[in-house]
Amino acid sequence: MSVPPQLAPPGERLSERARWHLGGLLTIRAAAGDTNGAIAVVEERAVRGYATPPHVHGREDETLYVIDGTLEYTVDGVTAAAASGEAVHLPKGLSHRFVVTSAEAHFLVIITPGGFEEFFTEVSPPAAAERVPDGHDHAHTDPAHMARAAAARGTTVFRDNDNAVLAAAMTVVESDSRQEIVRAYGELGAALVEPAPMVTGEIADMLVDAVHARALILLGILVERSGTDLDVPRLLQAVGPDLDDATVLAFAYLLAHFPAHGAAVLDAMSTTDLAEDDRERLARCLAQPDAGRLGRVWPSPAVWRLDAGERQLDQDWRAHLRLDAETAGQLWKDETVALLAYMGAKADHAVERTEHA
Repeated sequence: MSVPPQLAPPGERLSERARWHLGGLLTIRAAAGDTNGAIAVVEERAVRGYATPPHVHGREDETLYVIDGTLEYTVDGVTAAAASGEAVHLPKGLSHRFVVTSAEAHFLVIITPGGFEEFFTEVSPPAAAERVPDGHDHAHTDPAHMARAAAARGTTVFRDNDNAVLAAAMTVVESDSRQEIVRAYGELGAALVEPAPMVTGEIADMLVDAVHARALILLGILVERSGTDLDVPRLLQAVGPDLDDATVLAFAYLLAHFPAHGAAVLDAMSTTDLAEDDRERLARCLAQPDAGRLGRVWPSPAVWRLDAGERQLDQDWRAHLRLDAETAGQLWKDETVALLAYMGAKADHAVERTEHA
């Protein structure tokens, strides 16, 4: 069988472990079965444009060693290049990808511990097949099949922009590095301001597990923008007297989006140190529409304590407006949105103040 010279030296006999993968030629030189599970070594040859989809491993680390050519790689949103003789570490738990930027490239992928090399055997055709690659074998390396096969091995393969978003969520939940977490929150925030928020229910569940002020704020934005449903009783289990001020404010902002759980929310938040003004804002967001309460939100519903004369004046003023039900309902929604924005901004400010203290 003839093999294009850019993929294998002329006359080289292909191993039975060689596969066509994403338009490149890879050979499993050492498998987990050869090393008692300790390591796997995959040799790859590819031409310019060969690229892996962004992915994040839950079990193994990868190390690239460039024998010849140049690779551009991205780890957790940071991009750099590696040339001949250089090695790059791609740790588990962080989203990463790489692409061949030279005309040709020859490199090793070292997997520790071994085992993930079985993924290539499953998703890509043997190089012994009667087919000479034209640089594109995507018909044989199906993206959906790749995603399923990787997931079965604890690795998430991302397609398009959902990739980095999920990886960022995993960083928020699993990382111990404040710098990594803050950067990941930035990526999640950017995803939330897209025309269609690129945050799935799976990612929302991961952020719920984080129980961190920034995660709660992001969840509030997500609920407000896309109507994503959350497990509110599960959230309420994390509310208590030991929360710091920023997390209390973030919980108030998020939980204010769930009037159907109003009584349970107010009961749980009563165990925190939430200030009266903020508690009244929360209660107002959770309340059922009431035209008689319109206009009493700033600076907080807590300051609107009317005596008999003031109540009568207020009723006369409202009667003079002659608001129909639809207009009154829209005004109620508008005031609620404004309150939510204020509560979210206040929580975010508290987070910033805490992190830079």
